[in-house]
Amino acid sequence: MDTREPLIARLVARARLLRYKWFARGPTEAEWEARLRRVVAESVEATLPWLPKSGARLVDVGANSGVYTELVRAARPDLEAWLFEPVAAHHAACAARFADAPSVHVEHLALGDVDAPMTIWKPKHNPGGNLLTEELMRRRETRMDFRSEDVRCRVFDDYAKEHAIDRVDFVKSDTEGFDYRVLRGMFGFLARCEPKPVILAELLAPHIHHDWNAQLAVLERLYALGYARVDLSKMQDVQDFLFVPVGRRRPE
Repeated sequence: MDTREPLIARLVARARLLRYKWFARGPTEAEWEARLRRVVAESVEATLPWLPKSGARLVDVGANSGVYTELVRAARPDLEAWLFEPVAAHHAACAARFADAPSVHVEHLALGDVDAPMTIWKPKHNPGGNLLTEELMRRRETRMDFRSEDVRCRVFDDYAKEHAIDRVDFVKSDTEGFDYRVLRGMFGFLARCEPKPVILAELLAPHIHHDWNAQLAVLERLYALGYARVDLSKMQDVQDFLFVPVGRRRPE
């Protein structure tokens, strides 16, 4: 048995990672802005049919620099929105984008199922791939270069009570495998909220998710609250799913 091939493969992989760490660069702000506008276009298209023409209310979890909400707001100018972004640089860009929009509330927070300090890991090549789950970061660190940042996590149910939020029309969550914990922290609010919001959440497939059963358990609780079941049988590795309350109709 030739043991040299696995060793050579490991050395090559190590060399590639070092080259990436030393010489590769992430996108510029302009490049990232352009890429983000392309990436969120589909999410915006999925959102708008569920927002009333006036008085719409939106929660944007994992807001990044705020491009998604900006595009939604272009079609719903009187939108009231709550944006949550834990990465300091993204939060600053987001806050600057909406500095003259008093109905857009930008919070320097992650959302989840605990009120606690956390660490977020930021990959150099992808400013939208920030991870709050260490296990997912460890799986990728052999081919990605991460930087850590201390962040604060809040539970949306608590936040909603503190800020007297009793209704939203739409929730968008894009948190790189943390979405099930975001939703878990919303259950109290969702139980009180009538009509319930439509939810667009990013899910990870079984071979990628670090705790698939926990993700499924969260979905079952959503269904128990009155959301229609979604078909996961042919899901992509990473895919956005729309959760619509049974009987919920699009606004005219």
